[in-house]
Amino acid sequence: MDKVYLTREELIDISEKIKKVKICVIGDACLDLYWRADMKLSRLSRETPHYPLPVVDETYTPGGCGNVMNNVHALGPQKLIPLSAIGSDWRGFLLSSWMQEHGIDTEGLVRREQGVTPCYCKPIRMGISDVCYEDPRLDFENFEMLSGEDEDKVLQMLEEAAKEVDIIAVSDQYRCGVITPKIRKRLSELAEKLPVVVDSREKATEYTGVIVKPNEVEAAFAIGRDITGLDLSIDEYAQIGQELQHKNNRPVVVTLGSLGSLWCEGEETWLAPTVKAEPPVDIVGAGDTFLSAFCCAFAACGNGPKALAFANLASGVTVKKIGTTGTATLEEIMKKWEENQR
Repeated sequence: MDKVYLTREELIDISEKIKKVKICVIGDACLDLYWRADMKLSRLSRETPHYPLPVVDETYTPGGCGNVMNNVHALGPQKLIPLSAIGSDWRGFLLSSWMQEHGIDTEGLVRREQGVTPCYCKPIRMGISDVCYEDPRLDFENFEMLSGEDEDKVLQMLEEAAKEVDIIAVSDQYRCGVITPKIRKRLSELAEKLPVVVDSREKATEYTGVIVKPNEVEAAFAIGRDITGLDLSIDEYAQIGQELQHKNNRPVVVTLGSLGSLWCEGEETWLAPTVKAEPPVDIVGAGDTFLSAFCCAFAACGNGPKALAFANLASGVTVKKIGTTGTATLEEIMKKWEENQR
């Protein structure tokens, strides 16, 4: 198994070529909503035996596929076409407004006839000490499939986007999200003409001809194995990736957290070791950053292992952004590369 690293010249070359990349990102854009409550201000309720959460600060950013879109935008490609479906609710208003304010096109956000804008609401308590405690999330999710009319709208926009772009990034996470079986089938067909890279927790095996990007546990599930809680070697993870690659008949990316990531193609496997990241770190959203950076780099250079190393650098930037999903710019990625040389 070969290890892959980028030279300064290779990193500069990929970064310059990304500026000419045209990319479509499709999936479930959602809202990450943070409510910070100062419990020192709480007073016992008169009506119930509870102390309410006095919210003193509220922030929000795009989550889910919205975070992928935001990360792609931060890398500065020539064209970004975001496709998703949101509800006609306050969460959809906040999400689309945020994207417009930050220069991300919202023409591809279909307003669902029925359903809600997915949202992760995260109450965070603060007290006398410096410790912050996150309560269980409040999740808004759709439990009914996208209507036929809305599905047709997404399909039509996907057809138009596919004529313009170099690559399609897919974030397929929800049970009743924008990626329906019909759209999944069309993405598989489009993969015969241009690269389609899919990040899906549960549906990776329902595609054909695409490049899938599971983590090690998801990759094992895709070939019928459960490795939850097991500590395997990199070679064993490579065997899983190879088996999935032969099953899918397309290259496979397997992310391994702190161990790095694998590119499995043909009979060969490459390892891109992770980059240095001293604690504290926050891994929330790192997978979205990886998908975004990998797709942009792969479209730019056409080399899977090098795109892998580029994506690792980008993830190494965002894991240091505590309390937010975060993005990585080309300048930050270069700085991370320089830090990694020390």
